[in-house]
Amino acid sequence: MRFLPSLDGNPSVIAAMDVGTSKVCTLIGQPRSGAIEILGIGMSASQGIRKGRIVNIERATHAIRESMSLAMEVARHEPDVVYVAVAGDYITSANLESEVILSRGGREITKREVDKVVEGSRTQASTGDSRILHLIPQEFSVDDQHGIADPVGMIGSALRARVHLITAQETQMMNLGKCFQQVGIDIAALAFQPYVSALSVLTPAEKEAGTLLVDMGGGTTDMSMFYECSIWYSWVIPLGGEHITSDLAVGLRTSREEAEKIKLRYGSAFSKYIEPEEIIEVKDMGLTSLQTVRRKFVCEIIEARVREILAILRSELRSTGLGRFIRGGIVLTGGSSQLEGLVDFTSTNLKIPVRLGSPESQNYVGMVQTIANPIFSTVCGLLDYSVNRGRREKVRNNRSLGPAGKAQRVVDWLRDFFMMG
Repeated sequence: MRFLPSLDGNPSVIAAMDVGTSKVCTLIGQPRSGAIEILGIGMSASQGIRKGRIVNIERATHAIRESMSLAMEVARHEPDVVYVAVAGDYITSANLESEVILSRGGREITKREVDKVVEGSRTQASTGDSRILHLIPQEFSVDDQHGIADPVGMIGSALRARVHLITAQETQMMNLGKCFQQVGIDIAALAFQPYVSALSVLTPAEKEAGTLLVDMGGGTTDMSMFYECSIWYSWVIPLGGEHITSDLAVGLRTSREEAEKIKLRYGSAFSKYIEPEEIIEVKDMGLTSLQTVRRKFVCEIIEARVREILAILRSELRSTGLGRFIRGGIVLTGGSSQLEGLVDFTSTNLKIPVRLGSPESQNYVGMVQTIANPIFSTVCGLLDYSVNRGRREKVRNNRSLGPAGKAQRVVDWLRDFFMMG
């Protein structure tokens, strides 16, 4: 199989893939009159991936191939373009500022100047061996006026931009790319998981008020802070659901497979609500005999790891000062967010309102009931991201192609030459 990026910026069939530590999830969708029709879903158990990093190319390639094949079997379509969401402790972020001088007397700001000032922040980015995933405008300033969302059409002599930069370690992206190359898939673009998850989970009011999206995966817990309808901060905690499973395997002296089953069936993040007398059966390490343990003990093991993750989160909010901006609360999503009692425990522990986030069904048609689950937040958001990105590229191409586009570039250059300084 080989899928090439669409050339017209408007692909008819899109594949979105979430390559995580515990699973590889694929959605195949198609834009339909303001919504996205879900055509197919494929999911495979992750292999060769640890904390979001590729540790075995052959096994990871197998998981990616299986997930895509299952999705295509259901959709009965091959995608025109493939987008991939990533997360891991190899991803970093920073806030940057850039400025463009327009003219001494001031002139009207166009989309061209906006693009120029945003791209200008690239020169300040110390990427080193990293690849830029996102360069996202947070706010603009025109002369002495700050907090501008869209400066196009305004008059000014200087335009400044505050931009959020997200980068990923280049070698990790190359390893991931090699896996897809062996499957025969060309990646159109990469995206940071919690950033695209927010597109399908957060409401406009939450993005405006100040909300922290916490995407709890198998190997990592990934976060993005949204304020005034833009992303303001991102970071990764290298702990997730797989670590809870490992803790249970050690504490109960059983296999990881049995520990995962126990976590899903009997686990809770709030041990104080579990009756001390409740007993459950657990298979031993050899899976040949049963042992009895208190369910409360199981939940105490889980709670200890959850407390650790939340302690790291609390420390980050305090050190960055972001805690005072979280007026919209915290939204938990991702596969591990479905742990029983996690929403209430997080709210009680951090003293912040918390809700569980799933894709908003009104944005999609087709297999809507299936995707109404936190597991699909990233891939649904990635479909939204790909459609919006395709529209922007189509507009950009329409501007640049043809005599009118070329003439406009000449006019822009002459205007800059005579009006700068």
